[in-house]
Amino acid sequence: MNYTNVFAKTLFLLIVMGICGFSYPNNTAAFSKESINFDRMEPVEINAVISEINLREAYLIVGENKILLIEFKVGSKHYRTAFVNERGNTSYITSLRAILWKGERVLVRGFKLDNGDILAGIIKKIPSGHK
Repeated sequence: MNYTNVFAKTLFLLIVMGICGFSYPNNTAAFSKESINFDRMEPVEINAVISEINLREAYLIVGENKILLIEFKVGSKHYRTAFVNERGNTSYITSLRAILWKGERVLVRGFKLDNGDILAGIIKKIPSGHK
């Protein structure tokens, strides 16, 4: 019995089974998150100062509220949080660092979730002379 030949065939079989296992689509992750009840969402508007910016987890803390930044695509429609500067120019999360800084006053318009977090539709920077 040639042990090298048996080892090579076993290794090949394990590699093929691994590739097949990893290439099989797994939809359980898509269904593990909480669903959003759109009927219970209420519109909200907050005029407050940014106390925290976390781009890695896509949220801001504004006026002690967690503001979730959104960016997703459904079919051909692209939904994302719009950031508006003092001049009225709109940009998106990719250039957020250039627009908003900790300690600045913003106006947030969005929808409140059941857990108290807010999905932001528009975040507008308020000029420093206004309240």
